[in-house]
Amino acid sequence: MMSRLEKADGAHKALVITVKKDGTLSIKGKYDKFSRRPLIQVLFEDNKSSMVNQTEWLKTVCAALKRDYHVAKINAVAHSMGGVSFTNYLEKTSTQNAYPITEKLVLMGAPLNGLAISDSRYELSENGPKTETERYANLYKNRENIPKSIQVYTIAGDVLDGTESDGSVPLASALSAKFIFQNVASYNEKVFSGKAASHSNLHENEEIDQTVSEFLWD
Repeated sequence: MMSRLEKADGAHKALVITVKKDGTLSIKGKYDKFSRRPLIQVLFEDNKSSMVNQTEWLKTVCAALKRDYHVAKINAVAHSMGGVSFTNYLEKTSTQNAYPITEKLVLMGAPLNGLAISDSRYELSENGPKTETERYANLYKNRENIPKSIQVYTIAGDVLDGTESDGSVPLASALSAKFIFQNVASYNEKVFSGKAASHSNLHENEEIDQTVSEFLWD
């Protein structure tokens, strides 16, 4: 996605930040705060780690961006567990000045209410999931800590194989974001369908690229 945004939207990759397993940072690139649409890629060396660990790593990354690069505001695009962890990060840091203000957030296939595919117990009602995982319950309980000024866009995939999922994350789980982010400045969601909307393809889909670009920069 980043390379296509560079070509189509005049963005450019400024930094690549890799969080090592011990929580230390490896930073490559150069950041110019006066440049147009700088992109910062954040990678976890242990991308299977827990939400708690990933949240701490995001705190380390964002604190470094503000302290060392004077980044005051950010937009974030988070895929899969990254979206879960970034939601938790927002709830943990919104009142702390050590971190940049997050103005916009895109969640892509974030399993906010778990990974139970084709299980009617986890379907959404008008008030939220019929059954809540511990993860969802905690995020929902702390939703008032999320900055009210943030704009959020949820992207979910349906591969149309009868499971109502992107092959990994149920639609109901990804779309449960609407209840966690019910008090923010704006909330939108869109479901993409077909093979190109599988979990691993969400950030390789040019139609999704366009949606993300319009949300971030239009």
